[in-house]
Amino acid sequence: VVSAPVDADLLDAANWTATNRLHLDPAWIESDRPGWLEGNVVVTPEGGLVDILRVNDDRGDTAAIVRISPDGKTLTFDPERDFIDFPGGRTKFTIRYDPVSKRYWSLANKQRDPAAYRNVLAITASADLRQWTVESIILRHVETEHHAWQYVDWLFDGDDMIVVSRTAWDGSHNAHDANYFTFHRIENFRDLTMADAPPWLGRGE
Repeated sequence: VVSAPVDADLLDAANWTATNRLHLDPAWIESDRPGWLEGNVVVTPEGGLVDILRVNDDRGDTAAIVRISPDGKTLTFDPERDFIDFPGGRTKFTIRYDPVSKRYWSLANKQRDPAAYRNVLAITASADLRQWTVESIILRHVETEHHAWQYVDWLFDGDDMIVVSRTAWDGSHNAHDANYFTFHRIENFRDLTMADAPPWLGRGE
């Protein structure tokens, strides 16, 4: 993790502080391609900083919480407690704090219950960054090989979320190699429940 004072010249390398490098031990997870990557630096409810990373774990829906020291110089991780159940944790996600609901929110590719790749986009929330719930499903397609909403980034816009997705749709080489960028608006996102989940696309519904 790198950081700089808010009033610093960001083009001057001397103003930047870097933490130690923290390596994943492949023995910690179940995967032929173990890895943690694409983290989110987030302010905790207690005012500290953590980096929440996606984890390439065959169990799916797992993320890792790495703690950042107050001086921005040290990363620490406890494999016994800092892997968390995170719907969509195997693919890239963005976490943001909502001062209205006092909860953290994310949009991610939930991959269990039912099994999925990146063809299900779920809205999730947490009060403490450790316990996450699926609030609703936003998009889902029955076909997994050529349909995906992934690498989603988003912002709050009043009562809505505005969203950009790297999207694979009809004609894509495969689900990973997206052939579109798509824009979405999720209206009244705080009120959504599983009862609001749309039908599965691709079933003629």
